[in-house]
Amino acid sequence: MPNIKIQREAVYKDFATTPGPCPKCGGVLEQTNFPYMVATRTGTRIEDSFLISGDFGWFCQSCPVVVLNQSELRKMMGFSKPGWKIGSEILVLGIMDLDAIPENKRHLPIGSPEMPNVLVKFRNLDDKKPASRKRHKKTRSKTS
Repeated sequence: MPNIKIQREAVYKDFATTPGPCPKCGGVLEQTNFPYMVATRTGTRIEDSFLISGDFGWFCQSCPVVVLNQSELRKMMGFSKPGWKIGSEILVLGIMDLDAIPENKRHLPIGSPEMPNVLVKFRNLDDKKPASRKRHKKTRSKTS
């Protein structure tokens, strides 16, 4: 089981079954189910954030990289309920270390002022391009 307390670099990738080797070091990736904090945005405006759990993360066993399956993220974020403000882009902020919440605070809502910050942010958030919620068709350029 990967150590979720280690700050990692997130890499977005589309794939059907397995992502292949680690894109940074070529190491073996291990699929693991963890809770993630996800924000949606439109342009530079954050719309809403969600705590989701899923097995769309593949953790490198050799370096601090996690490959996030964009296809699975799109499926999970492809629906909404009334009152949700789901933007057009998905940005996974990091992994939620729920075990770091003290026993006497587990009844509190995440994000409340009394709740400790248990988000282990991905270290490359600033240079990361968010995943689009909708799959865009590739266009072919015509040559003369």
